[in-house]
Amino acid sequence: MLAINLKKPVFPFMLVGISFVYFIILLWFLPGFLNWGINLYTGLLLSPFICNFKSGQFSLRYLIPAVIAIVFAICIPVKTFFLIALLFATLLFIENSLGKLSEAFLFLLFLLSPVFKYLISIVDFPIRLWLTTKVTALLNAIGMQATAVGNIIELEKHSFAVDPACAGLNMLVISLIICLFLLVYYQKQTDKQLRFILVGGLFFLTIGLNICSNFFRILLLVFFKSMPGTISHDAIGLICLSIYVILPLIFISKAIIKRFSTVKQLSNQSSSVSYNIRFQLLHITLLALLIFIARNIIKADQLTPINNQIQLSGFKKKQLETGISKFENNEALIYIKPAAFYVPGHDPKLCWTGSGYNFNNIKKEKVANTEIYTAILSKGTDRIYAAWWFDNGTVKSIDQLFWRWTGATGSKLFYLVNVNANNRKDLHHQVMQLLANQHYLTGKR
Repeated sequence: MLAINLKKPVFPFMLVGISFVYFIILLWFLPGFLNWGINLYTGLLLSPFICNFKSGQFSLRYLIPAVIAIVFAICIPVKTFFLIALLFATLLFIENSLGKLSEAFLFLLFLLSPVFKYLISIVDFPIRLWLTTKVTALLNAIGMQATAVGNIIELEKHSFAVDPACAGLNMLVISLIICLFLLVYYQKQTDKQLRFILVGGLFFLTIGLNICSNFFRILLLVFFKSMPGTISHDAIGLICLSIYVILPLIFISKAIIKRFSTVKQLSNQSSSVSYNIRFQLLHITLLALLIFIARNIIKADQLTPINNQIQLSGFKKKQLETGISKFENNEALIYIKPAAFYVPGHDPKLCWTGSGYNFNNIKKEKVANTEIYTAILSKGTDRIYAAWWFDNGTVKSIDQLFWRWTGATGSKLFYLVNVNANNRKDLHHQVMQLLANQHYLTGKR
C-alpha cells in the first residue's frame, strides 16, 4: 500500500519566540542604520529576483563570522559592530532553523549597508581628484584650455565641481546591484553556479567600469557645458552608465558564467520539511549576548580618551564633550579630534556641512614637505579657508588607508587636525606652525 506523508511543517514555540525577538531588534535598530535613498530602494525592488531560499537545507556557515562579530562588538560596543554581529547572527539563525539563503543575499546586504559606503568613502575623494586631473589633461590635449583646481575643472567662464553627485560615484552601488542581478539571472538560465572568487572579481570589474563611466561622464559634461539641474546633465549620466557599465556587464557576466561556472548540485530535500531550532542553546546564547551589547552601546567618540595635554601657545582652549579640543584666537580656529583607526567619518566636511557650509576648491597641497588637504568653505558671503590632515605626533598623512593601518599597528593615537582662517595668509602661517611643532599633542613646549 502506498504511504503518503502528509506531515506539515512544524513551528515550535521557541522558534517563533526567538524569531520575534530578532524581528523586534532588527526593527528597532536597522532603519536608522540604513542609507535611505535610490540605492536602497533599487536593492529592495530587485531583492526578490536576486535572493533565493532553499527551504529545508540547513547550514552553520555563518557561525564563525557571527561569533567573531559578537566578540568585536563586545570589545568595541558601537552601533556599527553591533549591527554587523546582529546580521550575521540573524543569518545563522535563519539558515540553521528554516533554510539556506543564496550567497547573493549576503552580497546584497553588504552593498546596501553603511559599511560598504564607508569603505568607498575612504577612496572616493582621491578618485575624484584623479578623475579631475585626467579629464583636464585630455581636454587640453584636444585644444580646450581647461584648468584643474582641486576637484574643480575651469573651462572658459564655467566651473565644474567633481563632487560625489557629479562624479556619479553614488551610482556605484546601483551598478553593483545590477551586476548581482545579471549574475543571478544567468545562473538561473544555465542552472550553473559561479565560484565566490569569480563573483568578487566581477565586482571589481564593475567598479573599474564605473570609474571609466565617470571619466567619460565628466568629460562630456564639461565639453558640452552641461550644468547640474539640466535635462542634458542627467541624460549624459544615464547614457554613460548604460554604455560603459550595463552593456559590458550583460555580455561579460554571461560569458564568464558559461566559461567558468560549475553545475549546481541537486538537493536531496524531502517533500516534507520540519522547521525547528537546531543547537538551541547556541542561538539562545548568541541572542542573549546581542541583547547585552544593545543595552551597552556607546558612541564611537566615547571610545577614545580625552587628551587634556594638547596645548597651543597663543590660543584659548575649550574641551568639548565629544573629545574635540577647540583652539581659537584672532587669526584662526583649530579643531583637534581623536581619530581611532576603526571609527568612520573622520572628515571636517561632515561637521562644517552640518553647519550649513559648502566645500569648494578641495585639493591636495604640499606644505613643509607634508601633503595636506585645503578647501574654501562658503555660506552666503562668509568665506573660511580650511586645511586638514591626520597626525599622531610622529606621522602626518592624509592617506586614509595609510594612517588607519599605521594607527592599527602602532601604539600612538592619530588626531584629525583642522585649521581654519579668514584668509590664505593666516591659514598658511598656522599650518606651518603646527607642522613644525612636534610636541603639541603631548603638551610639551
